[in-house]
Amino acid sequence: MRENMLAVGTVKLNGMDEKFNQHTGMMQSKVKHHYAGDIEAESCFECLSFSANANSGNFVGLEYLTGRIGNRRGGFILQHVGSIKSGKSESTLNVLTGSGTGELAGIKGYGRCTWSDIGGQVSQVLLEYHFD
Repeated sequence: MRENMLAVGTVKLNGMDEKFNQHTGMMQSKVKHHYAGDIEAESCFECLSFSANANSGNFVGLEYLTGRIGNRRGGFILQHVGSIKSGKSESTLNVLTGSGTGELAGIKGYGRCTWSDIGGQVSQVLLEYHFD
């Protein structure tokens, strides 16, 4: 029987590069994050977003984290699917099967990430995970 574990922490924005496509209305972003708490990691997040108006939007992206969860070190990829509403961003997270490296090989999981306001510097992250 596998043991489910829970990681809770924060994510801090460390840099961003955005490109807006006027033809499609989509924004392509490359973002650097620093995770602290139960997950200690650096990451590169690439996402596409679309906003029909200033108060709402949707985004999808992949984020590669390298660092530590618990006492294991390595890397893995998180898939984000999220929305932006009235200055708050929420995304569901899924660990991509087969993406774990090093001591994080075999990691599987899901969670959520919440930014309290757009442009804010720190968010909350929750990840439930296990190893096969």
